[in-house]
Amino acid sequence: MSKNLSFKLKTPKGTQDYYFDYMEKRSYIENKMRTNFELWGFKEIRTPTFEYFDSLATGTGQELQESMFRFKDKGGRQLALRAEMTSPIARVVATQLRNHPIPMRMYYLAPMFRYEEPQSGRQREFWHAGIELYGSSLPDADAEVIAVFITTLSGIGLKGLVVELGHVGLFKSIVKEAGLSLEEAAAIRRSIDKKDEEGLETALKEVDVSSSMKDVFRMLPNLRGDVRVTKKILDRVENEEVKACIQNISDIVKILKLYDLDSYIMVDLGIVRGIDYYTGAVFEGFVQSLGIAVGGGGRYDDLVAQFGGGSFPATGFAIGVDRCHLALERQGFNFPLKKKPQILVLYIDKELKGEAIRISKSLRENGLSTELDILERKLSKGLERANKMGIPYVVIVGKKEFEQGEVVVRNMEKEMQELVKIGNLISYLQGVK
Repeated sequence: MSKNLSFKLKTPKGTQDYYFDYMEKRSYIENKMRTNFELWGFKEIRTPTFEYFDSLATGTGQELQESMFRFKDKGGRQLALRAEMTSPIARVVATQLRNHPIPMRMYYLAPMFRYEEPQSGRQREFWHAGIELYGSSLPDADAEVIAVFITTLSGIGLKGLVVELGHVGLFKSIVKEAGLSLEEAAAIRRSIDKKDEEGLETALKEVDVSSSMKDVFRMLPNLRGDVRVTKKILDRVENEEVKACIQNISDIVKILKLYDLDSYIMVDLGIVRGIDYYTGAVFEGFVQSLGIAVGGGGRYDDLVAQFGGGSFPATGFAIGVDRCHLALERQGFNFPLKKKPQILVLYIDKELKGEAIRISKSLRENGLSTELDILERKLSKGLERANKMGIPYVVIVGKKEFEQGEVVVRNMEKEMQELVKIGNLISYLQGVK
């Protein structure tokens, strides 16, 4: 096989083809997500799949920028495929929706692209479903976003959902208290985010920080539980910024309790998101059977300003649709797949082709999914196809029966058939579907 032909037969690394039952399952997930977003008053937004790199890179940080698929157009301008949706939507808000009534509630379902090493639950082309809520700096907005996150994931059938809640301001305040810049603390942040205690020790050796502050950094990866774990930080670092972060977490949990959703929450003070635009409360969702997060989000009040749009409070999340699908499969979820089509129409004589087409058209117009045989098969071959495809009913248009104003309807499961008047065919099939 030639090299060129080999490339033609493959998809690029980190991409794959999806079809038939898989896509029906995906449609189920996406439709449930879309329905829940709209129940909460969110409206759909779409942005270009590719934009100027500088625009997509705004606020995202070096790690994400390095994973972007970048290319130049014929004019030499630097473009990129989007790697996430928060920055593009912030651009839209800054340039087109700045004076729109608030709060603004937006949702999206769209493909994203990142040049990362593919693994289970992580491809280079993947789909995100998410929301962005603009216009409120109150904890009520954060709580609503988390409530939508929980109801969306539980609503598609995922089990064992735990939402870990933290605050990026907490880490930034501790770094400031330690006398470090965020750049100096980058390796510390990465180690805490990955719960890598060995890496954290290595990073702490590289900075000039008091032993007491090093102990605080060591605590962060393990401070997980209910809101009472926040007291351990307050006992060690008592400044106003830290107090404000802890109070914000507490307020969000109290509001989620009003939604009867606080049982899903685990406070995790070691969450330090890798995207630079986060400014406040952040969260990640985990479910049974999947060792990686199915989604996450947080507050990003300064992002619109980076597009020249001034201060504009905002919070939101992104859910990995592919990861949700994988988790549901591993959990043995019974997707409500439909048998399509419901009916196969066969005609025995070529002269009856027009009648078979009219019958098929009438069945579809009345909501019955119908496949018409277009290969002029013999009856035995047509019935064989119905069996293979799981089509429950076959309408057989024969010359003798048609002259009597009838067709044969065969029940494939029961292996029984009966004559049905053509005028009664629709009501008959609607009664048995």
